[in-house]
Amino acid sequence: MKKIFILFTIIFTTLFAYKSNIKGIYAVGIFDAQGRGENIQHTRKTKNDYNGICYTKIFLYGNAFNVKPEVSIGNSIGSYINSKPIYDKRNIKIGEELTYKHLNVQNGLLKVTLRNRIFDSKVYVK
Repeated sequence: MKKIFILFTIIFTTLFAYKSNIKGIYAVGIFDAQGRGENIQHTRKTKNDYNGICYTKIFLYGNAFNVKPEVSIGNSIGSYINSKPIYDKRNIKIGEELTYKHLNVQNGLLKVTLRNRIFDSKVYVK
């Protein structure tokens, strides 16, 4: 009986050890290949055209263990480039800033999804 209890304890602790605690994912900025960009936090439509290659900055609020959201603009699915941790005043990690690269962008809605759940889809990219 002790062996079964220990076995269940080990299984359940390893299952829940890497649980992600994501509170929100937000699209912060969009940039073209030359580095010109804009803040898209409180806008519905971008001011500039971003046809071709562009980059998006996403803020992931919470703790994610190697789980990356999927970012798409219209039919263009972004590929993950890098991330940078974000800390508060007391040097506690509160989130990450993720950078995605999009190829062949035409126009469309910028969608940020994680496990088929939409977190942000309010900005229309020209």
